[in-house]
Amino acid sequence: MWAKLKTLDFDSNKKEFRDYEDAFSFVTFVTRVLFFRKVSEIHKFRLKMPYPQYIPHIEDWVFTAVIRNVVELDLHVFETGVDVFVLPECIYWCKTLRVLKLHLTPWTRTDDPPASGCFPSLKFLHVSVYNPRETTMNLLFSCCPVLEGLTIDGTIDGNTGDHINYNFKVSAPELKTLRISLENIYEPVDVHINAPKLENLDLKCLGLTNCFLIGSTKALVNASIAFREHFEVDKKLDLSTFAMALLDRISNVKFLSLSAHCLEDLHLPEDWHLPVFHNVNQLRLAFWDHNLLELLAVFLNSAPTLEDLVLEDRTEGYIELSESHWNPPEEVPTGLSSNLKTISFKGFKGRMFEMEMIKYLLKNGQLLNKMTISTGLHLSYDRQNELYTEFMMFHRAATCHVEFVHMQV
Repeated sequence: MWAKLKTLDFDSNKKEFRDYEDAFSFVTFVTRVLFFRKVSEIHKFRLKMPYPQYIPHIEDWVFTAVIRNVVELDLHVFETGVDVFVLPECIYWCKTLRVLKLHLTPWTRTDDPPASGCFPSLKFLHVSVYNPRETTMNLLFSCCPVLEGLTIDGTIDGNTGDHINYNFKVSAPELKTLRISLENIYEPVDVHINAPKLENLDLKCLGLTNCFLIGSTKALVNASIAFREHFEVDKKLDLSTFAMALLDRISNVKFLSLSAHCLEDLHLPEDWHLPVFHNVNQLRLAFWDHNLLELLAVFLNSAPTLEDLVLEDRTEGYIELSESHWNPPEEVPTGLSSNLKTISFKGFKGRMFEMEMIKYLLKNGQLLNKMTISTGLHLSYDRQNELYTEFMMFHRAATCHVEFVHMQV
């Protein structure tokens, strides 16, 4: 049966391989499956094993997969720091490889890729890292001429004993989707991105990870940015211009999602102001406590073509903030009065400043078709009825349908 399968998934931790208690038995099994194959092609080859002493066998297995026209390759080798795993050179020139998943650590190294013909068919690359080598990152992310999707996630905490600069570059002329989710604590990481055809950008756990978009960003359509929870940074580090510079570079997007625990997470300068998002049709803001109010008021003035607004208050439980109140823009924003059609408010808790904000949006949204309000679990049925009655009295456009939990106005 094993000899006929086109998808091979070898994970020494899986229950199917628990009978192979020692490393040699597992290695022998994998070798036999590859050697006695009756089907010439291998569509998917996945390997996860913690035995660095058998690295030469891993290289042979990968070579076998390549000459068998592998399409998807997933390698996760647990190194101990004693042995170094060098990415097999055959991976670079494999003409059938379209999907590649790698796990990079300080003990994973890549030699200089071929000067030409590197990754000729690779469309999707997913790299999980733990304190990787800077040279490995730069080489790998700059030799993918037809790459369309790239995901980089993992941890960079500088806990390797040596001071290492983790800055790296991504250069991919055909890249359309980029996702970066790096958790780093001690060392700042600068990621420079040169992808003129980039359409979708998803950045998570930003803070000490600074992403700089180089060159044209005209193709960018979707951008999702999630800043990490606020933390204290070294006084020598000035992050005040990073968030504003990034927002300025993505100001041409049509769909924008921004989330953070509080405004301080963005490390904004004192005189901060947003760029104008001329093309934004859909805006999603997710914050905690009253921070949502301040950012919303500014965004309404910066999004003249906004049609769909999604607000999410992620505050847990009910906390009435007596000092918080809705400060609307001095003039009704054009986007609100002339374009906005739908509003969704998730995590509504019935607090006074939330009511003030919703009342303002309903009153000035002249073209609103629908407002959906989702409440937290703490609101009792009686309280929901009270809020229902209050919403009934709010002025709104004749075309606007308000949906409050399961009640309709």
